[in-house]
Amino acid sequence: MVDLQGARHERRLEMYRARVTERLRTNRAAVETLYQGGTLFSPQGTRAGRALLRAHQLLQRASTLLEQLSGDGVVPAPRLPERIDEHYREVDTLLSRSDALSGRNHRAASVARLPGR
Repeated sequence: MVDLQGARHERRLEMYRARVTERLRTNRAAVETLYQGGTLFSPQGTRAGRALLRAHQLLQRASTLLEQLSGDGVVPAPRLPERIDEHYREVDTLLSRSDALSGRNHRAASVARLPGR
């Protein structure tokens, strides 16, 4: 017997983890570019660096929430569907805010709102 709900839950977690990992990678690359180009030490570069740092903090919070959802963290995973959806909505909000701070103009579709869910 296959646990479809568990498989969907795992797939959803994988998609969100991939999204957070990709954003962390691009933010790190942006900071490296600012530093290597020397613009990090200009007023404009400092503002961009602070925004990227704040975006990084938001992504860390999203990563912590995903860890809680997986049950791998210290806090037990939520069991009620409402609490699970609440966590995913918060992750979506954090990703959106991070995108705005890091200069990502396009808005990616929320994994929570994919068809067939």
